[in-house]
Amino acid sequence: MAYCTVQEIRDEGITSEQATDPRLTTLIDLATVYIDGITRQWFEPRTITITLDGNDGEVLYLPVFPIEVVGVTVDGQAVIDDYKVYNRFFPDDRRNPKIYREAGWPEGRQNVSIEGTWGFVDKVGTQYLTPTMIKQVAKRLVIRELPLLSDAEGQEERKRARIVSESTDGHSYTLERLASSLDLTGDPDIDGVLALYRAPIAIGGV
Repeated sequence: MAYCTVQEIRDEGITSEQATDPRLTTLIDLATVYIDGITRQWFEPRTITITLDGNDGEVLYLPVFPIEVVGVTVDGQAVIDDYKVYNRFFPDDRRNPKIYREAGWPEGRQNVSIEGTWGFVDKVGTQYLTPTMIKQVAKRLVIRELPLLSDAEGQEERKRARIVSESTDGHSYTLERLASSLDLTGDPDIDGVLALYRAPIAIGGV
């Protein structure tokens, strides 16, 4: 999945002359990869099993918010109702996701597996949605990669929204390069949001 759609980019005034649908799809995918890499987490529900090192403590800090946990194993053995998952939206556990077990998490290498649905998402009713600011950043990353608008006002706005360094083609910045290098963009409107949503470095226990 991706954090914005082709239609949402079109709604920003981007025409087919500036970019075809396949081109926009590629840029949207690159923007999604870049956002995930910079923030070290993701912003849509993804069902996977996460494996962590046991720390001989009662708390394991998780790499991303657990929307729902359906199974836990320790050293290959299922753990049944012997843990508490901190996954509330109100009050908000999304910036400090963790799982508690009074019996502790035996020390080991990749010996704790947690199966579930994960993602830093907003809950709206029964839906889990990509946060609005992340969607805006995804759109901004895509749009700044496209040719400048023809009108003077549009050109100035686009210049403020992109990094263009001098090179033979006048455009050495590319979203593809950012997605592979995970450098910051230099645009405070983008980098500030990415910093806000960056996952904590410490994963596991204390």
